[in-house]
Amino acid sequence: MKKLFNLLSIVLVVYTLAACEYAKIYPDIPSPSTPVSYATDIQPIFTKGCTCHKPGGPAPDLVAGSSYQSLKDNSLFVAGDAASSILYQKVSSGTMASYCDATSAALIKNWINQGALNN
Repeated sequence: MKKLFNLLSIVLVVYTLAACEYAKIYPDIPSPSTPVSYATDIQPIFTKGCTCHKPGGPAPDLVAGSSYQSLKDNSLFVAGDAASSILYQKVSSGTMASYCDATSAALIKNWINQGALNN
């Protein structure tokens, strides 16, 4: 009887573990048609993740108030063409990709493709 109980216990544990579901969490990728604002969507990405890029640090200066002009002066984006923009290349798969999650990279891509406005 004890062997039967042990066997049933093992079957119950295996069944319980097999029934577990693991929810996959995917990043919230913004739609390309959702308007992107430089001030409210893009600058916070730089403020949070690009702390080295400040006056006296490596170019571009990504501090609020000077970041847009610095990106422009360093020719880091081609308005309307994210694929040709150095900024997007670096944050999506280049040297800065580890500092930028998929959602942030998608926002930068959408912002550039929407004309890279200083809005």
